[in-house]
Amino acid sequence: MSAITIKTWSWYMNHMLNRDDNRLERLGRVHIEGGLPPSATLVSDLIEFLNKARTRPGKRIVTILQMMLEIEEMTRPIAPEEPMIAAVEWERTDPEKYKRHWEIEKRRALLERELSRYRFTPRAEVVIGGGGKGLSVWDASWKGDDSGREERLRMTAPEALELILKLTQVGDLTRLRHCGQCQKWLFARFRHQTFCSVQCQQRNYTQSDAWKAHRRAYMRRYYKKNFSRK
Repeated sequence: MSAITIKTWSWYMNHMLNRDDNRLERLGRVHIEGGLPPSATLVSDLIEFLNKARTRPGKRIVTILQMMLEIEEMTRPIAPEEPMIAAVEWERTDPEKYKRHWEIEKRRALLERELSRYRFTPRAEVVIGGGGKGLSVWDASWKGDDSGREERLRMTAPEALELILKLTQVGDLTRLRHCGQCQKWLFARFRHQTFCSVQCQQRNYTQSDAWKAHRRAYMRRYYKKNFSRK
């Protein structure tokens, strides 16, 4: 093989490898979405779903969320460098750590069992033609079975599950929580938010010991001022 041919072949191989690398990089950025339609009301639709679900699939989503929040509470104190496994040697060297991780493993197994009940079907369709000059534009997604749809709710059980799983990826799972007064589900717009409404916040405060003490002191002053003998 001549020097020119070797040089050409080498250039060709490098060129093809670069193209492969670029393609792999592009593929790495591709994430096939689920069947969740884009909407400005997604979070509020999820909260409505969690509070009003009555069917078995809907209630199962609530159970899954509660299980995930319990696992989050158990794993949050664990150091990032600590393996998320129940290492056998810990049973002897660090029984408390082994017990904690073993409990997490059991909770995780139960969660996986609940998640395995859901099936998502791949879908693919052309949404824009190629016009005779280029390639058509395809839409590819995964769609869950929404046959057990809740009445009068915009969101389905598979859509609620998909959104919950997406919240785990952006660090917002724990923003889903119960109101400290009425116990309804809410999405905390602020990390410290505890109540779903101002009414619940005020109602909770009026039931506190501090408010009751303030109220008693106020009534004593009121009666002393208006009804005491002169």
